[in-house]
Amino acid sequence: MKLVKDKRLAANFIGCVKSADFIAIFRNSSRSIMAKQSKQQTPREPAKATEAGSQGHTTTSSQPNNFPLTAFRTQAIILAFLALLFYGNTFKNEYAFDDMMAIVSNDYVQRGVAGIGDIMTKDAYQSYLEHKNGGNQLAGGRYRPLSLVTFAIEQQLLGVSTNDESPGVTHNRTKEEEDKMISDMHFRHVVNVLLYALTVVVLLSFLRKVVFKDNPMIAFVAALLFTVHPIHTEVVANVKSRDEILSVLFISLTFLQAFKYKETARKKDLVLGLLCFFLALLSKEYAATLVVLLPLSFYLFNKETIAQSFKSFVPYAIPFVLYVLLRLSSVNGMADGAEKDIMNNPYLYATGAQKIATEFLVLLDYLKLLFFPHPLTADYSFNQIPYTDFGNPMVWLSVVLYAGMAVAMVVLFRQRHLLAFALALYLANLALISNIFFNIGAPMGERLVFHSSIGFAIVVAYFLYKAFDRIKPAATAQAALGGLLVVVVAASGFKTFDRNKAWTNNNTLFLTDVQTSPNSVLANTNAGSACMSYAKTNKDDTTASREWFTKAIGYFSKAITINPGHMLAYENRGLCYFNMRMPEKALPDWDTVKVHAPSLPNIDNYLGIAGKFFFGQGMQHMQQHDAEAAIVSFKNAASAAPAVPDIWYNLALACNEAHHAPEAIQALNKTLQLSPGNTAARDLLAALGGTGK
Repeated sequence: MKLVKDKRLAANFIGCVKSADFIAIFRNSSRSIMAKQSKQQTPREPAKATEAGSQGHTTTSSQPNNFPLTAFRTQAIILAFLALLFYGNTFKNEYAFDDMMAIVSNDYVQRGVAGIGDIMTKDAYQSYLEHKNGGNQLAGGRYRPLSLVTFAIEQQLLGVSTNDESPGVTHNRTKEEEDKMISDMHFRHVVNVLLYALTVVVLLSFLRKVVFKDNPMIAFVAALLFTVHPIHTEVVANVKSRDEILSVLFISLTFLQAFKYKETARKKDLVLGLLCFFLALLSKEYAATLVVLLPLSFYLFNKETIAQSFKSFVPYAIPFVLYVLLRLSSVNGMADGAEKDIMNNPYLYATGAQKIATEFLVLLDYLKLLFFPHPLTADYSFNQIPYTDFGNPMVWLSVVLYAGMAVAMVVLFRQRHLLAFALALYLANLALISNIFFNIGAPMGERLVFHSSIGFAIVVAYFLYKAFDRIKPAATAQAALGGLLVVVVAASGFKTFDRNKAWTNNNTLFLTDVQTSPNSVLANTNAGSACMSYAKTNKDDTTASREWFTKAIGYFSKAITINPGHMLAYENRGLCYFNMRMPEKALPDWDTVKVHAPSLPNIDNYLGIAGKFFFGQGMQHMQQHDAEAAIVSFKNAASAAPAVPDIWYNLALACNEAHHAPEAIQALNKTLQLSPGNTAARDLLAALGGTGK
């Protein structure tokens, strides 16, 4: 985002956008923002443009309140309208990405309100993991029940699943149930966008009444930048990320109620503040930062001493302790071996220095995306962000920038400057997802910077104000700022609207994002899965189906090249080969999975199908008196299903017919191990002179 400093350029802006309503609004309302005060302001706060009361009134000190943009209602309507406009094209989207774990394959959600008890007392992904026959794969678990509760309530309204045994299992759903699931997601997308619109309005109220209580226009610019930022597409377009939206909503409400209680001293306001804090904690772990940010806000904005600030926070320890107890009783530890999987521990293969250097590089990437949100992707997993070291100058740039932010925060804190709060909000939330202090299971994610972007928006809005305050005359400054914001909103809208299309469903998302994240194991695996889906859709067109399976094999093979230990890619590549009538290529992949990841839920089923296929093939060769070919088929069958005695017995018969007596004896011994009562096998073994070992 570049500031318009040249007055002649600013004049051109006026000519280009003079007729726009947005510019007209700024022309009369921002004089107090741009006009310098007769006295020099201290560096602690911006020049006061309004005389705002405790309820956020916006009457200007230099002119009568005759223009609506300074009014909260007008600002709220603009932000809500933009939220609905930017994300309205998600209403017809289906489920994608993490929607599977949180909603589609979550039995607790699919059971409606009857599942709320389990939601409140179990890990967020417990139901999904049960279907996968696996334990918790993420360090610390995930306890975020509030969004899941809203999904369950929605499901109750939409109609709970009729499959009481396991309503969330994808392969058990009929076409009618699948169609209903997609239709339900349309409704959930509408709810998500409405909640986002509500959240930005509440955020605006927080910024006006707490952070910029003397200047509602800066508060509006900050809220506007947050609302239209394209990096938020993952949060709004992916319904699962409602936990992020609810978190910001209730964190903002917590601040509002906390400061309202400071004004009124009414117990009702305190109780509401405690309730909002508890709901924020139940939404997502970010609310834990309020342990620091809430006392900091009391110190900065209420001018309390440090001791008074922490004393004011004491009541909020009650919901925090309650949340910690609920979390500890609901979340299990990591499953055995999970921390040794690169997909769950992104810095598993990095040295200590590489880990720290790469983490700082990621922090720089977050900052770059906040300034220029392109390209966007849902996947940054191994190895999309290669390990680096301190020989990389960009790592040192990141270290310098973030060290500078930390120092600036401390200096500004001593001055009780509002930017100390903005920097603390940005850094505290970023610290939780940086992997420096906690392994979050992923190196990076656009949704993860949702909270920190509030701090970013505050800082940018503040410096925009300071920069345009220097432009004279005031009318030029007003038009220039208005023009810049129009450009930002228009560009952001274009990017957001386009990015929302990628989130239509898994297939569109996966095949779009693999182009942006070509070195990611997960992106390639997901793209392969999307190709398999299209291959099945085109099953009546043999040529098209085969082309899609071939593309899928290419993606799975690349994923395996990047991470040879990624068993899901082997499993799915085997499926592609099998569907292309190349079972002899599928079997090695499935055997690899059976050896290294026997708990994958479908592998035994796939191997069983392969065993039956090869057994039938062997029987055909026997009928054709081709014993040698039958031996190959029966050996493949035995490799796929080694516990089936009939396979070993027929292998013995084929070996005997081909005059391979030693191999026939080995196969007969295996048959009798599995089926001691098989008299035919025992008689043939005796005839061959076997010992029955």
